Amino acid sequence: MSKRIDNYDQLSDPDNPQTVKFEDIQAALSRIRPYVPVTPVIPSHQSKTFTMNIIYKMESVLPSGCYKERGAANALLKIPRDKKKTGLVIASLGNHAYSMSYHAARMNIPITALFPDFVPIQKLQKIHALGTKVLVRGSHIVDTHKLARAMAKEKGLVFINGRDHPDILAGLGTIALEILEQVPNVDAVLVPVGTGGLVGSVGTVIKRLKPNCLVYGVQSELMPVFAKALEAGEPVTIPDVNTIADCLQVTRAGVNAFHNAKSVIDKMLLVKEDWLARAILALVEQERFVVEGAGACPLAAIIGHMVPELKTKTVVCLVTGGNIDCSFLARCMDRGLAAEGRLIKFRVRIKDSSPELGKLMRLIADLGFNVVRHFRDAVWVENDVYHVEMRIVCEGRNLEHSLELKRALDRSYAGLTTFDTEPFNDKSMCPCYVAKI
Repeated sequence: MSKRIDNYDQLSDPDNPQTVKFEDIQAALSRIRPYVPVTPVIPSHQSKTFTMNIIYKMESVLPSGCYKERGAANALLKIPRDKKKTGLVIASLGNHAYSMSYHAARMNIPITALFPDFVPIQKLQKIHALGTKVLVRGSHIVDTHKLARAMAKEKGLVFINGRDHPDILAGLGTIALEILEQVPNVDAVLVPVGTGGLVGSVGTVIKRLKPNCLVYGVQSELMPVFAKALEAGEPVTIPDVNTIADCLQVTRAGVNAFHNAKSVIDKMLLVKEDWLARAILALVEQERFVVEGAGACPLAAIIGHMVPELKTKTVVCLVTGGNIDCSFLARCMDRGLAAEGRLIKFRVRIKDSSPELGKLMRLIADLGFNVVRHFRDAVWVENDVYHVEMRIVCEGRNLEHSLELKRALDRSYAGLTTFDTEPFNDKSMCPCYVAKI
């Protein structure tokens, strides 16, 4: 039935999914080695904190900033020589296009990249600077894919599906070959999951060479596209929801990706957005790594206490990418601070006088807090022109320190204080704090 559909991708056919073999991945490693260097593995500074030997596989250090270079280089090298002259067209949210553009430029292959209209302009500019023809088409990546396939058919270009093409998937599996050589005592590998291509290829290698090693997929609970596919036994479409792990924000698992991954995943983990924010923050503060939401997924699962069975084990976390917008990084870090109780937002009603304001600020200062910002709102205090509402954001040392401020404010301004910070708000409390409060 799939072949009757216009705009059909024969290499991603639900009726005939492609199997990526271990031998394909071995051949891909030999093929891409002149173009993609071995990425380092770095021990975590937080291993003692979580009672496990955490090791990061740093794909974010590649020139494009993400693991997709492996698949891109392999797919480009396998394009027939005559097709390389006419070029190719792709659809992307950013990382796939940058990886393809980087290596296409090195191989003198012309490339056109289509993007949905919400992709940040900074990403488009970086990709355009590599010599790629950049077009903004469609409001969703699914629409953009259809338009890219139509353009390929119309102009005789090669279309490469960055999330499901067999050559892309074979290139991605080379990460696992490096892991087993660099960390031969590995007990578990935690892999970010979008459509499932990466975890399927990594799992294919791991289960072939070290069957007892666990392969866990990690996905945001807001976009559980692969978890839903596993439940249904086939790829299903889910609604599009924004997530911190924006590179994993896909609405349907890949045909080939699901086919290869379903039998090699030991467990699928769904992480909360607060855990993702805390993981990004921890990687910056503790490890000095700048990591995008997708790359922070494995550590988010550890922070959320989702893998207690891995305590004392050697765990490799795939840091898949570091391409995060600066303003978005700042927002994620603020959210991480708030989720940990280190950034506290509250409203307190006080008398509209300088002595009362001074009293409030002294209380905050005497407890050792830094006022990040504050706002005096005298307009929306109903039926009372003698009081104002102070809206304040403070920075503390940790959750216990912030609890001191909450208790002090509750004593001094009983019934007049409202906290918006997650650990103090039952409606949005992160479950990982239940035992702490």
